[in-house]
Amino acid sequence: MDFHHLKYFVEVADKKSFSKAARTLHISQSAISRTIKALEEELGVVLFMRNAKAVELTDAGTIFLTHAKRVVFMFEHLKTDFENEFKLEQGTVLIGLPPITGAPIFANLLGAFKQEYPQIELDLYEHGSKKVEISVQEGLIDLGIVCTQPKEKDFESFFLTQDPMNVIIHRDNILSKEKTIPLKKLANESLVLYRDDFNLHDEIIQHCKKIGFQPKIVFETSQRDLMIQTVVANLGVALLPSRLCPTKESSPRVSESVVVRPLVEPEIMHVLYVIWKRGHYLSHAAQLWLDFVRNKARVISNL
Repeated sequence: MDFHHLKYFVEVADKKSFSKAARTLHISQSAISRTIKALEEELGVVLFMRNAKAVELTDAGTIFLTHAKRVVFMFEHLKTDFENEFKLEQGTVLIGLPPITGAPIFANLLGAFKQEYPQIELDLYEHGSKKVEISVQEGLIDLGIVCTQPKEKDFESFFLTQDPMNVIIHRDNILSKEKTIPLKKLANESLVLYRDDFNLHDEIIQHCKKIGFQPKIVFETSQRDLMIQTVVANLGVALLPSRLCPTKESSPRVSESVVVRPLVEPEIMHVLYVIWKRGHYLSHAAQLWLDFVRNKARVISNL
């Protein structure tokens, strides 16, 4: 077994096709098939279920994929990590962040970092906080942004910023006449929330149950614009951090249909932490990004 065995296996698993993997890797399909067959014989298991339409992982293949991705990731970063020993300001940093983090803040932050370190590439991996945490823990990405305070035994971290949650309501909803909206007044409303792979999803539900009701969730998505358009269509009420709520300046047409009100009793804060795996080696490029963001955290929290 060598690196190419693992690389070919991961590509086939990702593409779910021997032919597509072959095109991506610029080798023949027969070469990939022979490599995967040799890998299966060495491991003594079947890694793929093959049929005319698609290629699917077996249970053994799913387990092996996790390990193979980790090895491929480490091997592909070997050159960068070697260069980092000489403190060269170059390399690639893999950063996981939820779409909920707030585009303007991170666009400015990443742009400023890129201006200072033009030779360092930043690859963004967008998923809910739960999946970001898992990916950091498994070593698939270097760093993550998450929406709840991480477990100290698993991660090192620092606080980045926080933002109060607001309620977005259609103008025809009677609650739109309120200046602030207590959470209990949403007991009979149809709620539009982020998917359950976002920690904020669980936090909102826990707060609802704590004050005595099970929220009526009609729609879950990872897309902020889709949440807002659902409210525009008067199909539900959405909860979003204040920085992500529409304004007359940013969304004049949307503002004709909806109003935004602070959520109170309790006030729920959308918090952000930067995390990395405890005890895990960070490349020089990743450490530079960490130091840069840590120094900018005070400015970000005031935006």
